[in-house]
Amino acid sequence: MDGSGTADQVERAAQSPGVSTAGATHTREVDPLTVTRRLQREGRWYGQIELERDEMMRMSKKRFPDKASRQQWVYGELHRMYPPIQNGKISHSDAGQIQGLSAIPDAWPELPANASLAAEVAWVQANRLRIVEERSSGATLVHLARALSPAPSWAALGWLETSIRSYAKYVDVAAKATASGDDEALVWRHERMAIVEVERLLDEMREDEG
Repeated sequence: MDGSGTADQVERAAQSPGVSTAGATHTREVDPLTVTRRLQREGRWYGQIELERDEMMRMSKKRFPDKASRQQWVYGELHRMYPPIQNGKISHSDAGQIQGLSAIPDAWPELPANASLAAEVAWVQANRLRIVEERSSGATLVHLARALSPAPSWAALGWLETSIRSYAKYVDVAAKATASGDDEALVWRHERMAIVEVERLLDEMREDEG
């Protein structure tokens, strides 16, 4: 899998205003465990965000002297780039350069947090060309009202966001999802990965405290 897009994003983030390349003092202070659990709960962790975290941790070793500073910068940036979903809407107005992603049509029912991964990916595949408009300015406009059917979950909108920000990574995830017909096994795997990730973070935090 090509990580060049993520690497470029890390470099741009490190050079952006408010982020010091000499330390993490200007980065928003966040709890890494809280950020991870929130993104998992919102169905946005698996795929692009998880890969970005790994790449950012690797590249930040060149910029930050200790693990605690690296974690604070990486998770602060993830919190900034992927802010919380509040009252069923992404808390910033246009999801960066993506507009309309949180404009849920009135006709849609209340969306659950998650559905099966296969159903979420299938919805994105069926609707992406109908609802995503890429403009010459570089902005992307999402017309959810044009979808053939309501999204099966909020996580499906997260996968749509991933497909816009990094289509190659989305295709890789979609291929793996459609290759397996065992949705229960996929759900179990995701739950297990979430537990392992939380345990890993706790271990790292204990090491830092020691």
